[in-house]
Amino acid sequence: MDKYELLSKVQGKVGNFRDLAIFNQSYIRQNIIYRSSSPIPHQSPELLQEFKDLGIKSIIDLRSAIEIGHSTYEDDFLNNFNYYWVHIDISMPPDVLLREGINDLSFYKQFCWYTLFYNKVQIRKVFNILSRSENLATVIHCHAGRDRTGVLSSLILLLLNAPEPNIIQDYLATDEFTQGEDIEFIVDEIDKLGGIIEYLVSCGLLKETLEGLIEQLHPL
Repeated sequence: MDKYELLSKVQGKVGNFRDLAIFNQSYIRQNIIYRSSSPIPHQSPELLQEFKDLGIKSIIDLRSAIEIGHSTYEDDFLNNFNYYWVHIDISMPPDVLLREGINDLSFYKQFCWYTLFYNKVQIRKVFNILSRSENLATVIHCHAGRDRTGVLSSLILLLLNAPEPNIIQDYLATDEFTQGEDIEFIVDEIDKLGGIIEYLVSCGLLKETLEGLIEQLHPL
């Protein structure tokens, strides 16, 4: 069975499961980073084998402790992968939004802003995980595979110099709730800081780490 058939089988089970390269094959290697909703409801020996056949080595779980408490991986499934829990905080306290002057933005723009600027430690962790070759290929997921996963996916694609329309195309492929203007907002906020490299450095990442990651993820 080839990778396309395998991917189709997984997509028949797990919502929003797709190769991050699907709209960006000139910018990121295929079969190296997958974005997804939570695979937990679909755990089975069959899905486990399909993940293995796709070459998946690690899982990055962006959910909260409460979400994990309600829906957890089975040991027989999870023990086959390098598992990383990186909780992306989406609490968005009203006093913070008011203090930062973004309370008048739309909900999703508030979400994007808060994710970018109040999750820098978590974003650093995700990029450091991806920088280690033993973790690739990897699946990045939250609950629905839309918002938290969408922001992280956009940052990865920006690092690889993918064009904004391609990144938007990937984001819009998720569901009817995604809007291209949210990616435009992310790009604008990062541009204000001098670009994606400067933003990721502000998260605590080393330029050498980012350069190595670009080399590792870019198509051969």
